[in-house]
Amino acid sequence: MSLEEIRDGVTGWRGKLGWVSPAVPYSSSLVDVHSVIPDGIEILIATLGITAITDEQAQMALSRAYEAAARLATAGAGFVSVDGAPLVCTRGFGFDKEIIKNVEQAAKIPATTDLTAAVDALRALKLRRIAMASPLPDAMNAKIRKFMEDSGFEVASLNSLNITFNRDIHALPQNAAYGAARKAYMEAAGAEGIYIPCGAWCPAWVVRALEADLGVPVVHSRQATTWAGLKALKIREPVTRWGRLFQTLYA
Repeated sequence: MSLEEIRDGVTGWRGKLGWVSPAVPYSSSLVDVHSVIPDGIEILIATLGITAITDEQAQMALSRAYEAAARLATAGAGFVSVDGAPLVCTRGFGFDKEIIKNVEQAAKIPATTDLTAAVDALRALKLRRIAMASPLPDAMNAKIRKFMEDSGFEVASLNSLNITFNRDIHALPQNAAYGAARKAYMEAAGAEGIYIPCGAWCPAWVVRALEADLGVPVVHSRQATTWAGLKALKIREPVTRWGRLFQTLYA
């Protein structure tokens, strides 16, 4: 979405992506995504009120997710992503499919979760052995790791920053994800790629820098859900500044 589109009042003329965000997103996240995706795509957001990454807050957020997705559809979203790996991990492997089914019934539009999109993205890139870097608490990262392993991936290393509160993740310097992911990759002999959960960190330029420096594909949760959304909306204009993943849309 360009400044000209905002000025002229023609945002979302190619399609609207819905984000069900567990926590309040920062405007920098929107600016970052809009800086790399094609013009004409609007992003609609509903938040669920999480302030800390705990099982209790994840359960609370999940109880609100389906109604939030329906509101996004009413506002014009053509695709919706339920973000936040903790929401899926509250009940383990396979629960993402139940979330998607319930969202699609409530909203009447295609849907995904960020873990589902990440799994699909890793498969699209033909990756199996991965390194993982995450800012989330150790206990939550262990659940995400198991979800990935149950999905058929080998998590060769995990660099966990063990942060509980969303505000503290947002307070990380923008290059934090680069250092964490690079460390995880260096500790994972033979890793074919990198997975970075959590949409609250890792701007697009970090994905580009990691791929350029390490020579392997990188999948970030926000990148993966956007990739899934553009695929669902049939947007085929090349996205060239957010990693190799988007090349799979045009193969």
